[in-house]
Amino acid sequence: MKNGHIITPWPPKQISRAYKQIAAEGNVLDVGCAGFRQVKIARAMGMDRLRHSGVDYCVPAGPMPENFNFKRADLSREKLPFADDEFDLVIASHIIEHVANPVEFFGDCLRVCKPGGLAYFEAPSERSLKLPGMPFNFHRFDSLSFYDDPTHCSRPWSPQAFYRLSKYYSCEPVRTNYLFSWTHRLLSPLTIPLTFIFRHKFFACCVWQTIGWASFVLVRKPSDMKGLPPFQYYLPE
Repeated sequence: MKNGHIITPWPPKQISRAYKQIAAEGNVLDVGCAGFRQVKIARAMGMDRLRHSGVDYCVPAGPMPENFNFKRADLSREKLPFADDEFDLVIASHIIEHVANPVEFFGDCLRVCKPGGLAYFEAPSERSLKLPGMPFNFHRFDSLSFYDDPTHCSRPWSPQAFYRLSKYYSCEPVRTNYLFSWTHRLLSPLTIPLTFIFRHKFFACCVWQTIGWASFVLVRKPSDMKGLPPFQYYLPE
């Protein structure tokens, strides 16, 4: 299993917002770093002084970016191979649905965040359960249903679930929502039928951005908290 790395087909607006909240020379961890997408995003934003690290199940193909700190780990069995309180920003995009213990994985990402640092999680939402399997272009590995990816071994994630888990770990959910585009929603009566009829490569993207196929959360670790935040299940009064 490759640790869930998916290259989303639209501009990463929510991830870009996270980058804007960290220091220009901060440390960034890309969990599931095949393709070195976070390096490319940061450079496109002009943030060339960031220090990048990454972890994945397999060694990424192709040349590794200069000064990139790569470590290999099976995150369904191992903890993140990094020290406590090391990163200003941890990004785990389409990873949590691939690990056997998603609650513990969420906490481990917070463990390696610096006090006051940020963690970004993105995953298929519960809306991905309502769709049939991808009907064509199998060679592209596109997903229409949550079940299209055989390496999904846990659950889909609603914004509410991400919000609660952040609170259970005593952290602050800065922002959580479905990932969608109003432009796609307005144009969907035209774009979805056309991309379906012509078996176009953007069909899945149009569906994802119309219905909110994925959800995300940006979490801030308290500035006075070091290491693994304590987990406590509770209900608000």
